[in-house]
Amino acid sequence: MIKFFRKIRQKLLSENKFSKYLIYAFGEITLVVIGILIALQINNWNETQKEKTKLNNILNIVKSDLIKDTLKISFPIKYYEKKNALLSKIIEREDSKSELNAVNELNFKSYSSNLNILTNHEEFYMQSKGIKLLQNLSMNSSFEKDTLINNLIEHHSVYENFFKYDNEEMGNLTKKNIEEDSKYSWFIDRINKNYNRNMFVYHYGDTFKRKSARFRIFSKQFLGDLRNYDSIAKSYIYRIEKRLEKNNKNTI
Repeated sequence: MIKFFRKIRQKLLSENKFSKYLIYAFGEITLVVIGILIALQINNWNETQKEKTKLNNILNIVKSDLIKDTLKISFPIKYYEKKNALLSKIIEREDSKSELNAVNELNFKSYSSNLNILTNHEEFYMQSKGIKLLQNLSMNSSFEKDTLINNLIEHHSVYENFFKYDNEEMGNLTKKNIEEDSKYSWFIDRINKNYNRNMFVYHYGDTFKRKSARFRIFSKQFLGDLRNYDSIAKSYIYRIEKRLEKNNKNTI
């Protein structure tokens, strides 16, 4: 092709057809420019496709993380639902004295299910692998203004802080209750699941009821955060699936 254009140039110059040569030269330059533009466009298209493929891969990881979260979160939700129901019964019970008098050395095990309710808790941590990849992608590409990506990153950050606070507060409160209970003479009997009337006197008293009310405040907050995140995570799984379908259609 290059030899062909060279022969045409030489022929025009040898025949002193300068004006025609200029027209030809302009046409040749135009073709070169068009070729460069086409090459750039193809290159840009290829880069865009690579970015989309990378985004699709990361969105699949984020989706997988969210699915794991929604499966894992079911246990702490049920755990705090049950715990809050038991705490409510403790706080709202009116005839504690008659219940206390019904407890004896033969049947105490049937009354001991709530004894450790203020000294244990369940933690929850979110999956973060996909979000970290998404954060890096949004910082280094044209996807930084993508609404879905920004929403995913924002909500993950918000609930990561919520659960950090919930885990710490429940952990600190549980630790404090254990430290306070360890000062009582009946503490060892509770650990060993032995009968001790003083232990039941304490657990049916006003002090335990007040501590239960405080514990329920943080327990209900944790449960609310767990439920909200579960709902949001499921909605994002749906949104990601729709985006992946759209991206795949556009790629085809």
